[in-house]
Amino acid sequence: MRLSAMAAEAAAERLPELHADFSLNVANSEAARAFLKLGVVRLAPTFDLNAIQIMELSAALAPHERDRLEVIVHTNVPIFHTEHCVFARRLSDGNSYKDCGHPCTRHSLHLVDEQQHRHTVLADSGCRNTVFNAQPQSAAPYVGQLLDAGVRHLRVELTDQPGALVGPLLERYASLARGDETPERLLEWLGANLVDSTGYKPGVTTGSYRPKAERAIASLRPTSAELRANAKRDDSQRTRDRENSW
Repeated sequence: MRLSAMAAEAAAERLPELHADFSLNVANSEAARAFLKLGVVRLAPTFDLNAIQIMELSAALAPHERDRLEVIVHTNVPIFHTEHCVFARRLSDGNSYKDCGHPCTRHSLHLVDEQQHRHTVLADSGCRNTVFNAQPQSAAPYVGQLLDAGVRHLRVELTDQPGALVGPLLERYASLARGDETPERLLEWLGANLVDSTGYKPGVTTGSYRPKAERAIASLRPTSAELRANAKRDDSQRTRDRENSW
């Protein structure tokens, strides 16, 4: 169903509110405005934007539009999605939800990379698996600037962190938004206290929120198309050189 049709149906029949999440890849004010006109009550920008670009997006929107922006200020970024169910494959003798016994409802599961980072795997209601980056990213250093830019809704996302950690973590971010906490102290607290369900301490990073300078074009590796074009040009030049030598 098209989003516009869902919005119209929601307005007519009082269906649940529509939230436009980061996976819609809204990266500029035109895209944001298009979704907001459809009646979404919250709009989360894409993770492709750094903190400064999110501020610029907010500034480009009218006050009544930016009021619906929701910036994810803490999250383990999803790395990829897969139809292959790691839970069924590794924790049961079955192959699908029909015969696996649903181990995803009773067990936590992590993929460990060569650096021993533990990436959380979660299954959704359709048995699709999502792998999340082991190390969460925090926008703590930029929260004050985001609020100054008109952002009014901040979201904290968690994966399999212990329940006892949730309350203190949310209170730390709320204190930061109120101005009672500093970004430095919050990041230090996260690094010291944040663990997953196995007790693993992943640390914390500013990740994609951190603005980075554009790389000079000369420093970029050539694309496959450029390599093919260069090879073809070199072959043509060698052919001409041989013809001229005759």
